[in-house]
Amino acid sequence: MRISLLIAALLLSPAASYAGGAHTTPEAEAMLDEGITALYGLEYAKSRRAARKLIEKDPDNPFGYLFEAGAIWWQSSQEFGLFKDTPTLQGLFEQDIEAGIRKADAYIDSKDKQTKMDGLFVAGMTLGVRGQWNLMKRNYWAALGDGKKSMKLLRKLNKMDDEYEDAYLGLGVFDYQAAHLSGVARIGKLFGMRGDEKRGLERIQRAVDKAGFARRQAAQMLSSIYLIDLQDDQKALIVIQGLRKDFPDSVYFIFLESMLRYRLEDWDGSLALGRELHKRLAADPKAFRPKWLTLVCGLSGPDCLSKSDMERTLVWLDRALEETSKEAKPGPKPGAKPDGFRTLLRLLRGQALDTLGRRDEAAKEYQKVEFMPPLGESREIARACLAAPCDRDAVLKRLRAMSKDESGGD
Repeated sequence: MRISLLIAALLLSPAASYAGGAHTTPEAEAMLDEGITALYGLEYAKSRRAARKLIEKDPDNPFGYLFEAGAIWWQSSQEFGLFKDTPTLQGLFEQDIEAGIRKADAYIDSKDKQTKMDGLFVAGMTLGVRGQWNLMKRNYWAALGDGKKSMKLLRKLNKMDDEYEDAYLGLGVFDYQAAHLSGVARIGKLFGMRGDEKRGLERIQRAVDKAGFARRQAAQMLSSIYLIDLQDDQKALIVIQGLRKDFPDSVYFIFLESMLRYRLEDWDGSLALGRELHKRLAADPKAFRPKWLTLVCGLSGPDCLSKSDMERTLVWLDRALEETSKEAKPGPKPGAKPDGFRTLLRLLRGQALDTLGRRDEAAKEYQKVEFMPPLGESREIARACLAAPCDRDAVLKRLRAMSKDESGGD
């Protein structure tokens, strides 16, 4: 399974403090809520700033360090090559992991049961995040070591209170990955550590149903499993629709639902959501620029812009252009204003053709864009792609450059 989508499950999602789960102050919850909303809005710097506010306000609270580390990791999993392009973020990630564990240890030493349990939870989840980092590097020994330590803490927490519902996310993630990921499973068996895929899914579902902090990340985990591993698009769609209710402004979840509806042959629904993405882009093209890298590469990572992905994308674009062809017919339309949706479709079609090596066809698309209603930098990009092929390397370079717009201060 793609590690990038699994890691989202290890971030904390704030909810009101409640019996049977993690507790923190209303002020901290507000900061974390701001952070998670920005994260799924693909506003990564804003998300980190929210976590940093909590850290600066309460430097002994381990939740802030865990959230910031998790947010950085989720961004790295979605933005192909992030740590290579922005090594300072990797350094911050490592600092947060160390600080989170250290601050959580102080909680664990508390005589107050709730504080001690919260410390066990944060320490266990922080080690889990670091385990995912090692897993991405294919350092299975280190990943399993972190996982083993994480499980020791979370199991201790589970024995203290088996209704500390947030813990079931971490417990479920380890169970599922230890059984499902071949490298981890092989090494785990050498030490008698076996995962349980069925139990893992049941535990993650329990977190979806009952957890507070981890509920939405548990839902993200399930959507990833259904989407990537089990290829059960119908179940994935149900989970994504729930996440869209929690995060109605998230272009990430709009994109995923559009893709899933297309796979499920709900073309009208997919196209409608494609239009919704365009509306968000047209409303503020500059703010949308740094989101493109996640939308294009988030699901595919190193395989971003692969031939198979571009061929599937081309099919969707061709159908969208066909469906919207009536809008392109000449003649006045009282009250109608060109919205640039077809401009976007043509530009993306040109780049898809370019990445597939169909240069002559791509050039024709770019030429059309120059005479269509402008949308952000559409004409500038089209001219640049006419001057030099927008092949895979060129598109990735542009996407990475655009993603830097949002990372001021990094």
